[in-house]
Amino acid sequence: MAREWRRLLVPPARIAGAAVTLEPSEAHYLRRVLRLRPGERFALVDGAGHLWSATLAPETPGEPASALLEQPPGQPLQSEPPPKPRLALAVALPRQDADVLLRMASELGIDRLTPLRAGRSAAAEPLKPQRQAAILREASEQCERLWLPLLDPVQPAEGWLASPPALPPGLPPAAAAAADGQPKVLATALGLLATTRREGLPSLEQALAGVQAAPAAVVVAIGPEGGWTPAEERQAEAAGWRPVSLGATILRSSTAAVSAAVLMAAWRRGLSCGTSRPPSP
Repeated sequence: MAREWRRLLVPPARIAGAAVTLEPSEAHYLRRVLRLRPGERFALVDGAGHLWSATLAPETPGEPASALLEQPPGQPLQSEPPPKPRLALAVALPRQDADVLLRMASELGIDRLTPLRAGRSAAAEPLKPQRQAAILREASEQCERLWLPLLDPVQPAEGWLASPPALPPGLPPAAAAAADGQPKVLATALGLLATTRREGLPSLEQALAGVQAAPAAVVVAIGPEGGWTPAEERQAEAAGWRPVSLGATILRSSTAAVSAAVLMAAWRRGLSCGTSRPPSP
């Protein structure tokens, strides 16, 4: 039934009691956009895996609007663990329409987005943190996901690719003693560098299908429309990134990012259903 309710995403820190104070923009969304009346039910989501049913409290002159939870804060109506493996995109943002790219990646299930500034990046519109946060929140409400994607600050591609693929926050490499007593790393991240004009590269789909043991995270790096510089590619491969292809045609950065997001999400669904395919011969 929760899927039939319209959703409002509120940061976890604000869900501390039976009544949740609403920001003016949130109250406007519920009252004017969704046209909810006092007492009508909607879903309140914290972006950290939890959902409560709530009702809009009656208006009180001079008081901020509020939502009334129908379950205790510590006992949500619905909970789900973080999706596994975590899916991340690192993208040299296009000159225009970065907002559209962020929205689509969020709706397709990407868990973390890292904007990159590459050597051949065109001068892109500067990211506006408040605007980007609103886009990710609205996209999460739209597609009914319980986990809000993370958005990193813009990173220089050359230095960022020089490091091994990073695990998502909260998933540090976990060491455990193997049978021979030596430490063994359990949590790993698979880094895939999408590139063009190179013969013999596996496709992204083949690279994912060939994974023998699911890593903790998969990170796909998408370059600018002018492509990675040779130095960026050398640096990335030396750090453990595996080059892959997104097809025979040359895609715009935004198209490549959406294509990668679709393939990654389909691969993860296959893992959860036990239907992941072996690599093509």
